[in-house]
Amino acid sequence: MSKSHNRRQRKKLRIGEFQELGFEVSAAIRAPLDDQQCDAFIDALIEECIEANGLAFGGGVNARFSGYITSAAKRSSATERHREIVSEWLRGRREVADVIVGGLNDAWYGHAS
Repeated sequence: MSKSHNRRQRKKLRIGEFQELGFEVSAAIRAPLDDQQCDAFIDALIEECIEANGLAFGGGVNARFSGYITSAAKRSSATERHREIVSEWLRGRREVADVIVGGLNDAWYGHAS
């Protein structure tokens, strides 16, 4: 169903020039984390990596850490630089291995998470 949308509709639907990008991230946890270690890891991730760089995160930690990252700014996108920052931060943590940072995709319509 191909239909042209006017500017207001594109903005409301977050398509075209209003598309917002994000990316998936995952990593293996080297050893099982107890609740306190898991909380400390997530707190550090949020404070040092996500919030410090104007990002938002949804996900969690089990045997594997996984989630989806977008820009925290309204009507904004994550960038290639954000992908690099998150990748570098995770690779620098002793708790994680096998870090996978996906490519930028449509945060509203183009990811499986």
